[in-house]
Amino acid sequence: MRILCDQHVDEKYVTAFSNAGWIAVVRVRDVLSPRTEDESISEHAARNGWVVFTADNDFFEFDHDRGLLLYVERQNPSPGAIVDAIRFIADAYDDHRTIEEYVPGTWV
Repeated sequence: MRILCDQHVDEKYVTAFSNAGWIAVVRVRDVLSPRTEDESISEHAARNGWVVFTADNDFFEFDHDRGLLLYVERQNPSPGAIVDAIRFIADAYDDHRTIEEYVPGTWV
């Protein structure tokens, strides 16, 4: 799976994804301007086959052909639990661009 971490995703998640070994991960700031608007991030993800990982539910407003993984930042889910949940989700979808899931607190 290819994950594009939104602007304010904690580095602990980026590290966990990278260490998982089966997730390709980049941060928005590494591939786009730090001031890039959410819709442009969504478009970039769609064009380049990335699933957006974010705590920003504004991404639900955009109708782009990209995956979206939304977590609740204030719940502070552990990186390992997020990786496990993403593996579960990835195994359930043949095409990761069709993913649009909310990972509930009971999963992590």
